[in-house]
Amino acid sequence: MLKNKDFKYRYSTGRTNLPFHFCELALSNSTKLDIGLGYFSSASINILSVGFAHFISNGGVMRMYINQHLTEEDYQLLRSNQVVDFEQYTLDSFFALKSTLSKRDEHFFKCLSYLIQNNRIEIKIVVPKEGGLAHEKFGIFTDKYGDKVAFTGSMNLTASALLKNIETIECTCSWKSSDNIERIRISEQDFIEIWNGTSKNVLVFPAHKFCQEIVKNYPSVDADELLLQEKILIKKLKNSIITDVKTLRSTPSVEPHFPSKYPEGARPYQIEAYREWLKNEKRGVFAMATGTGKTITSLNCALQEYQTDGVYQLLILVPTIALVEQWIEEIALFDFKNIITVFSENPKWRQQIVKLEDKISRGKKVDFVVVSTYQSFTNKDFQQILSKLPDSIILIADEAHNIGSETVRAVFRKLHIKRRIALSATPSRIYDEEGTSELEGFFNDKPPYLYNFPMSKAIEEERLMKYCYYPKIAYLNDVEMQDYAEITEQLLRLFDSTTKQFKDSQKAKKLLMIRKRILHKAEDKIRVFKEIITEIGQDKLKYCFVYVPEGKKMFDSDEAVLHSNSDNDNETDFYEENIIEKMLEITKNIFPNTTCNTYTGKNSKTERKTILQGFENGQINVLFAMKCLDEGVDVPRAEYGIFASSTGNPRQFIQRRGRLLRRHPDKTFAHIYDMVVVPDFQSQYYSKEFWNMERSLVRGELNRVAYFANLATNNYTGALQELDDVAKFYEIILAELILNINQ
Repeated sequence: MLKNKDFKYRYSTGRTNLPFHFCELALSNSTKLDIGLGYFSSASINILSVGFAHFISNGGVMRMYINQHLTEEDYQLLRSNQVVDFEQYTLDSFFALKSTLSKRDEHFFKCLSYLIQNNRIEIKIVVPKEGGLAHEKFGIFTDKYGDKVAFTGSMNLTASALLKNIETIECTCSWKSSDNIERIRISEQDFIEIWNGTSKNVLVFPAHKFCQEIVKNYPSVDADELLLQEKILIKKLKNSIITDVKTLRSTPSVEPHFPSKYPEGARPYQIEAYREWLKNEKRGVFAMATGTGKTITSLNCALQEYQTDGVYQLLILVPTIALVEQWIEEIALFDFKNIITVFSENPKWRQQIVKLEDKISRGKKVDFVVVSTYQSFTNKDFQQILSKLPDSIILIADEAHNIGSETVRAVFRKLHIKRRIALSATPSRIYDEEGTSELEGFFNDKPPYLYNFPMSKAIEEERLMKYCYYPKIAYLNDVEMQDYAEITEQLLRLFDSTTKQFKDSQKAKKLLMIRKRILHKAEDKIRVFKEIITEIGQDKLKYCFVYVPEGKKMFDSDEAVLHSNSDNDNETDFYEENIIEKMLEITKNIFPNTTCNTYTGKNSKTERKTILQGFENGQINVLFAMKCLDEGVDVPRAEYGIFASSTGNPRQFIQRRGRLLRRHPDKTFAHIYDMVVVPDFQSQYYSKEFWNMERSLVRGELNRVAYFANLATNNYTGALQELDDVAKFYEIILAELILNINQ
């Protein structure tokens, strides 16, 4: 909706707020557009490609009047009402135009053809009666709620106007004042007078043949394909804008600054984080809840250092390509330049880094930001070049728990960079005390860490959404219990009941991981899933994520379970391939009108973006996902989360909860359903000898659940009631767990 978008009063070339940004924002959030476009040429329609496909997906309808660049002869034909001849001139102009179209122009015409074929656009041609050109540029965007944004000004919708000329448009929003409402009413009145031909100053002609020719040349168009094309075009345009603006400015580059989208500047907690980092010899961990602005906080540290040093040199590490792209957007907000990406999609990164190193070796003062995935960071070529760069670089490690892997740790042990910041909502590595300890050593920090912004504080300050939490018990069946009991007997022989520790921790770890997989694939999850979606109901089952167990196939045999040597929690060879299909089928059977889709590693990068867009705009009600949504994916519209794949790893749960708690203008609350799988202690395979060891393990699991219930709004109204029987059996007092958490 338009009302919740950050429209500026003025958009100008060469400034932070470009006309391009206005077009993208307005089109993507509107359902109706009335526009007087002026010139209809390759240049004049180019920029409207940005956001046009999203406008279509919103169900947008459009009225547009245009003007051809006419000779005096053309004008005389118009005056004598030789419309047929005029339309031929129009078509001739179109054919000449078509031969010079770029990919972006073609995308525009495909979008135009789609609207024409679906009777969602009218086009007319307007020419002044007294000669000259209909050069005025103005329009009115309207969303489905009736809110309006009007623009007017000198902006030509052209590539040159976008970047090279000093073009300005002014923006008027209906919700900001009664005066704005009146201004928009006048703009609408002006448009209608021209459109209906009641204005005394213009001649108006239909553009039927023109529209027919567009459809003839672009007959087959698909809305989903248009969305995919547009995403690629927008990405290329943004990259070209960064390059062109830098080239075109005759004055020195704009100084790095705190993003103008935050007019109040750095928040107090971001300032505090920087001060604590200084005190700790410019090293430390920012343990900040998902959605609290870790990226901005760390870049503010780099900005403060730049204001002291007069130069910025950053190395930013991220786990995924999606996060590379998100960081580039955030970096641009600070006006940091010379960004080099080091990952598989940039085959030129080696040459770019070598050129950078060459400039520095010759004593040049060079500003730069290198953004790399952890995988590329460990590349030998990159490490060789990195060793030659200054040790004064600031290193920012996002999702820093990834550093605990042995491959990355080995590189960090040789790292010469002194200034370091680690970012993570969950710095500790579960089941890996050694990795956690070494990570903390790299950043000269330890719990509760240099700067801590917990989720409780984020919810209290309304930076994250309030939520209700519903743990749901699933039990192992007899076959699963038999396997579970056999592994537990092996663990029991390793368990010291006095110290409450395992005698052989490595062997116990492997057995625990195997046993966890049995819990992970419990068939009873299907029953619980049916109960959950029935409880939610079809009317509310929208904007819902379902996290399902990832993997390819079930256990090959009990032998494989009991004797596996794998210690990889991400091992996929033991899980069900068809779990998503089962849950999809269940959802469709219960609620036939509910739209569903999947988001997995099998989807391409482009497909994932399109799927998330469909989820964001409500075309997809329920999205079934595997691990792909754990890190670096921002989908604030999600309201319901069903966690069917909890692996006992608190970090994974925290990441997933963070996806649900991001704020959105149309969202008032979040709801989280968590499947907690436990052994059936009433089963014939459950031995009393298990109790002492199991109690310690179950207590740890319930402690995790109690932690997440503690921050839930329904904490005191039955969030943990479902766990009463399990807690009673193991003589665990849930209220005591919550009290310990609060303390």
